[in-house]
Amino acid sequence: MTRTAIRTGMRNHSRLATTALLALAVTWPAQAVDLSALRDSKGIPTPFGRQVLEAFHGKDLKGKDGPIAQAVDTVKAMGVAYFSSAGNDARHSYTDGFRNSGVAGFRGGSTRHDFDAGAGVDTLQQITIPAGKTAIFSFQWSDPHFSISGSPGAASDLDIVLYSDRNNPPALAAGLNNNIAGDPVEVFSYTNRGPTKTFLLGIDLVSGPAPTTIKYVYFGSGVTINEYDTASGSSYGHANAAGARAVGAARYTKTPAFGTSPPVLESFSSAGGTPILFDLGGAAINQLRQKPEIVAPDGGDTTFFSPGQDFESNGFPNFFGTSAAAPHAAGVAALLRAFDPVPGPDTIYSVLQSTALDMG
Repeated sequence: MTRTAIRTGMRNHSRLATTALLALAVTWPAQAVDLSALRDSKGIPTPFGRQVLEAFHGKDLKGKDGPIAQAVDTVKAMGVAYFSSAGNDARHSYTDGFRNSGVAGFRGGSTRHDFDAGAGVDTLQQITIPAGKTAIFSFQWSDPHFSISGSPGAASDLDIVLYSDRNNPPALAAGLNNNIAGDPVEVFSYTNRGPTKTFLLGIDLVSGPAPTTIKYVYFGSGVTINEYDTASGSSYGHANAAGARAVGAARYTKTPAFGTSPPVLESFSSAGGTPILFDLGGAAINQLRQKPEIVAPDGGDTTFFSPGQDFESNGFPNFFGTSAAAPHAAGVAALLRAFDPVPGPDTIYSVLQSTALDMG
């Protein structure tokens, strides 16, 4: 997918739109959101209708429009241009169809997924967690969510399990919820309190039909997938909403204003490609939204994150990530609407994308 970078021509991107009115909506956990975070006290979209949404969570939905995505679409229809950070997880995601290996899983009666798509069978995926680091795995599959669509909810129950090694079967961490008639979501975290080590990951079908799509996104500094890594898109949830514009990040020093053309995408900037597999009623669909649509600068100076990292040695720490980039995109949109308050969100989105630099 072609990436585009917003033209700013600014040396200090943190001052891109100091006179623009922006609204920042932050919710945690990401599923616990209501429209009050996205409107003013009278239920009206915030001034001039520019919002920056910042909310990621392991249970934020993949393949469906969850509560935040629905809220974004609602207020976008009311005239709000929405900009969401795309995420900082590069391609830290595994996606495949469930292949029943016939090998017994962790719980009685369960069977493991075969990671090997070829003639062989390999039911455990090698991953590395550095010493002292925490890994979080958010796992979902292609079933309807009861919390979104109501009954009947998930038709299958799956587990995701972390082991020390093949000869040490007790699980170190796992997501073992009973998902039948509920949500097809499992999340676990594990902190490696020993030396850097290779662990083993298993995905088990406990009951119900084998899902056509299974997907996990993983989080954690230095965590790596050592085999069968599909390097799938990791941008999901509200960033994947049809009414939002997901914003990737490019370090401001690696843009044409500083001698680099085209701009260079930050290595951590999340890739898109997560399809929407169910509508709000729970009916199966397959809708691929091209995400992220634009890229904006990060790395600008801030007055927080103190002491932080001050790469320019000017007394102000720098702010990196797509969370830093999204407000700059929203700032440009705010200035556009301050100049002409008539254009709606679709016009603003079109102008930003059509005038941006092609990143290839």
